[in-house]
Amino acid sequence: MVQSIASLPIALAALVTVGLPMLLAMGVGIVILSVFTPQELALNAGVGRAKFNFIIQAYAVVAALALVGSWEIYQTTRDMLLKETSALYMLAHATDTYGLPHQAEAREEMRGALRGYGTAVVEQDWPMMQAGLPSRASDATFSRLSRAFMLPEPETQAQQAIAQNTAQWLLQITEARTARLSVGTRTLTTLVWLLVLTVSVSVLLLQWFIGSAQLALHYTMSAVVALIVGIVALVALKLAFPVVGEFALLSPWPYLELMNLP
Repeated sequence: MVQSIASLPIALAALVTVGLPMLLAMGVGIVILSVFTPQELALNAGVGRAKFNFIIQAYAVVAALALVGSWEIYQTTRDMLLKETSALYMLAHATDTYGLPHQAEAREEMRGALRGYGTAVVEQDWPMMQAGLPSRASDATFSRLSRAFMLPEPETQAQQAIAQNTAQWLLQITEARTARLSVGTRTLTTLVWLLVLTVSVSVLLLQWFIGSAQLALHYTMSAVVALIVGIVALVALKLAFPVVGEFALLSPWPYLELMNLP
């Protein structure tokens, strides 16, 4: 459910995360003001204010938890993609080192393996990551990539220097690739999202028991509170699912560049 909202176009996602709290706040206000008179609300304003202050503090803690946790997911995913693609680009630059005439076939196999791996990530792995599902589609292309760079025997000093780093680059790709393929499982737990929903609804409800002499001002303040709640939810969602949606925070463009290798 949460990932489904994150996968919506940004306008629709904002409509859900901001529009629904706004409607809830206004709707609750209409119901409460039809049940209680302004005078009755004013008499209980002290008690209502104390409870609202407690809920606000609880909401601040939960919102911080959600935002920090979502930011950690985004940052970890970004660093993992950077780690994998940087090693792939180092391998791409290393292909020119195998420039001896009789190494042309091995050199072309290296470049073809890089293009094939980039294609598999973009066309097969990435859609599965966006759906939050595991994928083994790029296993064969990764095996081909490993063979292409490990089998050729280094013949020059430059090739020997590159060969010493090739195993480390492949290990780096393996570690980052494993983390990338499990990105759908690294998200905030359902309990955290339920906690965010609970305190958000509580804030939207209890704000009406504070009391205000001006109803227009009360409605305006309620709309502002609902706007803040909605924006916090939207930001947390986009950070927690950084590869999901039309305007995802992270895209596969580095792998697209590998597909265009000469």
